[in-house]
Amino acid sequence: LNLKLFFSPISVLADTLLSQNKDVSLAPLSFDELIEKADGFAGVFLEHKYEIVKRLQARKHICGMTGDGVNDALTLKKADIGIAVTDAIDAARSAFDIVLIEPGLSVIISAVLTSRAIFQRMKNYTVHVN
Repeated sequence: LNLKLFFSPISVLADTLLSQNKDVSLAPLSFDELIEKADGFAGVFLEHKYEIVKRLQARKHICGMTGDGVNDALTLKKADIGIAVTDAIDAARSAFDIVLIEPGLSVIISAVLTSRAIFQRMKNYTVHVN
């Protein structure tokens, strides 16, 4: 696997997690648990993207994925939320749920933080009204 998993505040290659020399603090974890504990993924081969999304969804997680090409379309359709970056090709945009109009991925963080704040307000309102 050419897969990098991000655990706050470090990132490690999947080979170091899955080989015989893997980190002893992560030793008892299965591959599904390693995927679940990761904060993010980078350098993922196309065939592994779909598998990661499938395994996370099997564990009842809502999955979002970014992509920019036709080769990402299958996984983007499988993911709960497909996110296109600004320079995504038009042919792939049909697979996306969200298209970022600003360059960079930092807008995703802003969107998540704003969404969480809105959700918390809605939750507080329901608790106070009921």
